[in-house]
Amino acid sequence: MPRTNVVGTAASPGSGAQQCAQAGEREHRINNTHCHQCGKPLPATARRHARFCSPAHRAAHHRSSIADRLPRVRFLTGAGRDNPAAMAPYVAIVPDTAFPGMYRLKRTDGRLSDMMNLTRARDALRAAQEGRP
Repeated sequence: MPRTNVVGTAASPGSGAQQCAQAGEREHRINNTHCHQCGKPLPATARRHARFCSPAHRAAHHRSSIADRLPRVRFLTGAGRDNPAAMAPYVAIVPDTAFPGMYRLKRTDGRLSDMMNLTRARDALRAAQEGRP
């Protein structure tokens, strides 16, 4: 049965419009008979453009594809709680410029800590000066 175009007339055999329509159909049918995750055949009830046999396989494929691009860091290295010598010590409590009533701790290298209230800032400065974690 010849395909009809938008106007309702059939495209002539071998015309560019017919070749374009056939290419589009082939594009949708490529590798659509098997799940991209497990390789099993897709169920008969699957959409014609479905790529996975279940939502779980779609999610698993997504997780594996982003895992290849992003390195997963489980344990931080460098300056931190385990290596206090590498951290610049806190020297002062400074008020936050954007939020009144909130404060930050200033380090010797000029960097500022996360925002906190005055009580927590005093406690953190005292703990840092005493060498507590």
